[in-house]
Amino acid sequence: MAWNYPEISKEEFMKLLKGFVDLLILASGFQSSGIPAHWDAENCRKALQWGLFFENVMRGITSSDTFGESVIELEESISEMKSNPLFPKGLENLSSSTLLEGREFVLEQLMNNSTLKDKQLQAILVAAVKSGDGITDIIDGKLCKRQSVVSCVSALETGLKILSKNIEPNELRRRQQPIELLTWNIWQSKGLSYFLSNRTLRLVSGASLIFSAPKAQWAEVLRRLRVPAENEDDIFIEKIELLLLGCVTSRWTHLIEGIMSVSYKSVTVSEQYEELCKLLLQRSKILKQNEIALNSKVEEILEYLTEIMESRFHHLWKLPSSLTAAAIPSWSPLFGMYFGEIEKQLKLDLSTTRCCSCNKDLNEHKDCELAERVWCLYVFHIYRSQQTN
Repeated sequence: MAWNYPEISKEEFMKLLKGFVDLLILASGFQSSGIPAHWDAENCRKALQWGLFFENVMRGITSSDTFGESVIELEESISEMKSNPLFPKGLENLSSSTLLEGREFVLEQLMNNSTLKDKQLQAILVAAVKSGDGITDIIDGKLCKRQSVVSCVSALETGLKILSKNIEPNELRRRQQPIELLTWNIWQSKGLSYFLSNRTLRLVSGASLIFSAPKAQWAEVLRRLRVPAENEDDIFIEKIELLLLGCVTSRWTHLIEGIMSVSYKSVTVSEQYEELCKLLLQRSKILKQNEIALNSKVEEILEYLTEIMESRFHHLWKLPSSLTAAAIPSWSPLFGMYFGEIEKQLKLDLSTTRCCSCNKDLNEHKDCELAERVWCLYVFHIYRSQQTN
């Protein structure tokens, strides 16, 4: 079997076809980098001319039984090209038959673009008028098909809005989507990156040295850290960070091993929040006595931290979520205060200063900072204890 079409070689045809596929990928509306592809009337005209080129070549190859072997070879080459794992799924119907209707194939890709705007649609129509006979009927069919799809989507959106208004909040909560694996992994990696960074390790060493002294001495060291007023907040935040690290120095290795061992669990933000609310209600002296690695040094640090925080709890939002969650034990009054700040954030309107721009409904928080803080508390105080048990 051999390619015997004299007007073009198989190698040249396949080279041009691969370029045609790249063009059709851009017709989806985006470049490979994710940047929107620009389609004006001239670009649309060129794309349709490519379609017309393949129409003419395929008509020539299929016009005579003499070139039957060329048709077979072409189908085999196209099948081999599509078998590549990187070949775009949206072009799986590419074949010698679709190339016989090249312009229609191009129009289908352009008009199936989910980001199609009125300006681009106008460019397509202008280009189509200049691209040969028979294209008007094709355009009419494509427009009718797209209008039908758009009408269905519009009806569905309207129906969903009506439905969402009539569903109770608790029902919405039950229907909330779990945290995605990718988001879970990102938060876990952020926590590990902070705990294992050179800066954090230096601070841990410093905290271990400072808090090995009696409280009167280390409190005096921190008190003397005075700076100009314009830098006061920055130094205050560093003091908080040092104190929080002082709470975990004795269990640093255990802390790292623990967060590394946390595997993905399909759970919603609402479910995590509810578990934390239950934990807050169950806090008692018994829970305090059973706290792992509880010692007087940690109690002293937490008491001092609670005193200096007073009404400045908003500074905790400037520290890594993983550190705050890991350092403050659930029996500490500071835990209740910190969780109370999170609850306030969940109930604030968008017009109020917030740590994220999500809607105030708990169900809307998915991968924002507030959801990450809930997740960190859940991992260190609920999920880890469940694994241990």
